[in-house]
Amino acid sequence: MPSSASSHTPACPVCRARFRSERTCSRCGADLTRLMLLIVRAQRLRERAAAELGRGQIQVALAHSERAQSLHATAFGARQRKLIRLLLE
Repeated sequence: MPSSASSHTPACPVCRARFRSERTCSRCGADLTRLMLLIVRAQRLRERAAAELGRGQIQVALAHSERAQSLHATAFGARQRKLIRLLLE
C-alpha cells in the first residue's frame, strides 16, 4: 500500500456494509468480532510504535507502524509511518 494511503473505512466482509463498531453486522447479521479485534490490534501497534519512538527505537517503531497499517489502514497510521521513515533518513 502506498504511503499516501487514505483512511480505509472498515466494512462487513460478507455484505460490505459500513462497520458501525458493533459485533454483528447491521445489514446481514455476520459476526464482526474478528474485524473489531483487528482494529484494536492495529491501534495497539500504533501506540507501541509511538512508545518505541520515545525510546529512540526507530526501526522497531517502523515495524509496529507498518504492521498496524497492514491490519487497518488509517490516515493517522499513514502519517505516523511517514514520520518514522523520515527519521530513518
